[in-house]
Parts: sequence; C-alpha cells; structure tokens
Amino acid sequence: MSGRLTTSGRSLPQPDGNLGYLFRLAHQRFRARLDSELEDLGLSAQDYGILSAFEARPQLSASELARISQVTRQTMHTSILSLETAGLVERSARNQRVVLVRLTALGRECLQTATRRVRAVEHAVLADLSRQDERTVRAWLASMAAMATSPEKAQAEPTEES
Repeated sequence: MSGRLTTSGRSLPQPDGNLGYLFRLAHQRFRARLDSELEDLGLSAQDYGILSAFEARPQLSASELARISQVTRQTMHTSILSLETAGLVERSARNQRVVLVRLTALGRECLQTATRRVRAVEHAVLADLSRQDERTVRAWLASMAAMATSPEKAQAEPTEES
C-alpha cells in the first residue's frame, strides 16, 4: 500500500518537493534496494546494520546494539534471536543482566559478502554525481545526522553566520 502512496507511476518526485517527503522516499528506495541485494543472504537492511556494528567492536551487549540501531531492546532481542538462529551471531551472558553478542565465523563471512553488495548499491546511487558533488552530499548528510533533535538545542547552537 505504501508503494501506491509514494509513487503514482506517472510522476517522479520533484526536487522542490517537501524535504521530509523526499528524505523518506529516498530512504525507502535505498533500503528497498539493499533488502533486494541482501535477500539471498537471508539478511535485511536492518540485519546488515546490526552485523556492521561489529566492524567497530568485536562484541557488544544487546542494549548497546539497540542504542546503535535506534530500536527498542525488545526489537533488538528479536533480531538477535533471528541472527543467532541463522548462525551469524552468538550470545554469551556476562552476568544475569548483560548478554554479549558477537559474530560467528559464518557471520563475519556473511558480513564481508553483504558489505561488498552494500558498497555496490552505494556506488550505483552515487554514479551520476561528480566527486565534488558526492563530497557535498556526504558532508551535508553528516551535518544533518549531527543536527540537534530539539528546537531549543538547535537555537542555542552557534551558526557560522553569527
């Protein structure tokens, strides 16, 4: 149903459209491409995001993974169980409250394969941009990602114009 709401088949999104809508639509399309490329590996874009968190640290708690992925602990628990069933991660209890998660050998192999595919999708998405335009887009996205979430904080932050 959301596909029908986001595309009419005859008109493409216009650059002067609502910025929030363009963000959402771009994210949906990018994620759909990732899902398609990762499907035969048994991964979704969200699963890939979880596995890729282990590139920075070999072992993370379920709570840390939930924070990194910006999902609830309950949602992360379900994802971890699914990845564990697939043989991609293993869990170990540090104590009664903390469960540590790490990639298995199969998980590391799957992550490497998935990362190559994700990079290919990224390359395809950026193919029409010059190197300078790509740097501009990346800088702008990084700036947006670092932006304060509340209006009060945003107003208190200095700008280059000040």
